[in-house]
Amino acid sequence: MNRNHLKIIACICMFCDHAGLLLFPQLTVLRWVGRLAMPLFAFFIGEGCLHTSNRKKYFLSLFVLGAGCQAVYIAQDLFINKRLTVSSDAWYFNILFTFCFAAAACFLLLDAKKTSAAGDRKRAVAAWGKFGCYFTAAAALTGVCYYLRRRGWSVYFDYGLCGVLLPLCAAAFTDKKRRLLAFSAALAVYCAVYCRSMPFVWFSFLSLPLLFVYDGQGGSKKLKYLFYVFYPAHLGLLYLLALLLR
Repeated sequence: MNRNHLKIIACICMFCDHAGLLLFPQLTVLRWVGRLAMPLFAFFIGEGCLHTSNRKKYFLSLFVLGAGCQAVYIAQDLFINKRLTVSSDAWYFNILFTFCFAAAACFLLLDAKKTSAAGDRKRAVAAWGKFGCYFTAAAALTGVCYYLRRRGWSVYFDYGLCGVLLPLCAAAFTDKKRRLLAFSAALAVYCAVYCRSMPFVWFSFLSLPLLFVYDGQGGSKKLKYLFYVFYPAHLGLLYLLALLLR
């Protein structure tokens, strides 16, 4: 299976997950199927960071798409409640914003590894220090979000620190076996963190056999922008249907 095949599977799984969340909450099987989407997309975010020739463009693409999705959340909340409150969905930042944090972490990690390989110890220490500070700041932000949620705010970055850890493990190695081993360990952490609030999260492990048969090839470039557009487009469609069926 090439990258496009797996991304199409991830898109279908994500559509099922969000359809189950917004339209058919009684069909829990849709949420089970949906657990495959996040690990697959996280893996390819990490791989994208590893291979991109334009880091700035890659980061901005994620950010702009994330902002588009956030606009859907805000519009839906304003349509229903007429105003934004501390419990509004507007403060629940979607997974693409989390992946922006992940992309920056991946770039810093790759720079640190490259500097270490070059043998410049002083620069390597600085690079690893920069990566460590960034990851610590991301962890601190997660703590701040948790505190605010305890105070009644709905502020949260989707999947939190686990949404950063998964792409990071996918970007850390070029060797397939090491990459899948590191990614599997991160996936176990992710499932352990979310198993109480989302018992069916363990279905996420079904993404690993798909990644195991991934051949490293990209597939047709014509589908590239389809994957960019799909996330905000399917959210907008499902939210619209949910509003119409209220």
